Amino acid sequence: MPELPDPIERLSSFGEGIEGGDMPLSPAAVRRRGDQLRRRRNALVAGGAALAVAALTVPVFVVVGGDPNSQAPPVTKDPNDGSALGQHDLLTDEDTVYSEGADWFATDTVEGDGQAAFQLCARQSLTGLGATAILQRDFELRNTIQVEGETPPEVQGDHFREAVAQFPDAATASAAYDTIADWIRECTESATAAGTPDYRYLQTYDVDTELDGDAEAIVLDAHYRPVPEEIDPFRVSAYIAETGLVRVGDRIAVLDSVIVGQDYDFPPEDGGTPVKRMIPPAADRLRPGDATPEPDRSDAPVPSAPADPGADAIAPDFPLTAGWPDRSGDSDYTMEAPAAGNQALVPAGELRACGRTPEYGDFADRLTTRLTGPEDHRSRELLLFADLPAAEAYLDSVSAIYSLCPAEGEAPTMTTAVTPGSLGDQSFDIRRDSDGIGAVSIQVVRVGRAVLVDTRSTEGNDPGPLAAEAQDGMADVVATMGSLAP
Repeated sequence: MPELPDPIERLSSFGEGIEGGDMPLSPAAVRRRGDQLRRRRNALVAGGAALAVAALTVPVFVVVGGDPNSQAPPVTKDPNDGSALGQHDLLTDEDTVYSEGADWFATDTVEGDGQAAFQLCARQSLTGLGATAILQRDFELRNTIQVEGETPPEVQGDHFREAVAQFPDAATASAAYDTIADWIRECTESATAAGTPDYRYLQTYDVDTELDGDAEAIVLDAHYRPVPEEIDPFRVSAYIAETGLVRVGDRIAVLDSVIVGQDYDFPPEDGGTPVKRMIPPAADRLRPGDATPEPDRSDAPVPSAPADPGADAIAPDFPLTAGWPDRSGDSDYTMEAPAAGNQALVPAGELRACGRTPEYGDFADRLTTRLTGPEDHRSRELLLFADLPAAEAYLDSVSAIYSLCPAEGEAPTMTTAVTPGSLGDQSFDIRRDSDGIGAVSIQVVRVGRAVLVDTRSTEGNDPGPLAAEAQDGMADVVATMGSLAP
């Protein structure tokens, strides 16, 4: 039997000439370049799992270690407002990128240091580095292309985590930033403790945060092994680690990406590696001043019967999902039943364009629901406002953030069209499509003081059918909105 190649030697040219590696693609590679490295629409949070380089499970090391203008609508990002660190400072599914055929999806968000190290090479927790507030979000890689008649391979071993931390001042944040970088460059001891003693640091390079002022970012590349035999039985792969460090004033973000494979080829002319591409949105979210989150209404009492005219509440049995397909027997779909306790669309990042999000204003009650399946995500949110001007202002705010963002991103680019709708007292039809992959329909309808937002996103390229289906499916919901307070 011929001797198997050393994966570390095969990976040794990583970083020569391009960011992310100058290595040949493996025969199993399915990723393409250019416009195929695209920003996905938010909240396509289910699907199969596949990756170009390998199909591999979260390794043991993951849990080792210590703890534009004056006419713009209200937006949630105000650099002059020093709001506390919050979930709005973390990347969302919309912000993350990988390649065509696979993408990152959020699986868990925790506050504090947690039980797992924020990065393989961490020698102490972020709190130990002086952080006063910490949030972490884990993502998993999932297949986004399914071939009829084929079962996509399971993705194992690939992981992406972002940790954001607030420090007392910029000097403390800068010291933590430098310390983490040094740990990654000198990680043999930590890697050995995690069962991967063959650790090789490769390079560090600067990345533009695209922010003015006190901001900096770098990417550090490394490889280590062995990969567990149950994941890599032929011993031809290694962990390909790409870590992004971002500092904006007195805050830092750590973008920790780990891929199991033999190649990691993302040419700079196509935008560079996934972590490099995610640094600008991570830096933008890290800026202090994201808006004060909407009031927590999860414990607010709601009536057990339809609201009477003049009441400021939405009945819990309001038919918000009317017109949606019944997926109750389909294990590939996840349903969030309508509830005020579900995460609202704005803080979830589902209403966002060119860095802007709408301002909720003064509302009296809310119901939010979602239906998520492979390559298909639907959400609806019904808001009952305190008065008619507040309802009109919110509808206009949603319309304006998309009207002010006719094109977003480069290679791929998401284009947006906003037109008046024909539903309810007032409505807007918002359609977004990518020159890569992704189509989005957003319907915003006002009936009296109530505003309904319906979103639909898929891996297709034409939002027209999505919009038509959404408008037809909303008919009963819009009709029932008339029973709410005018």
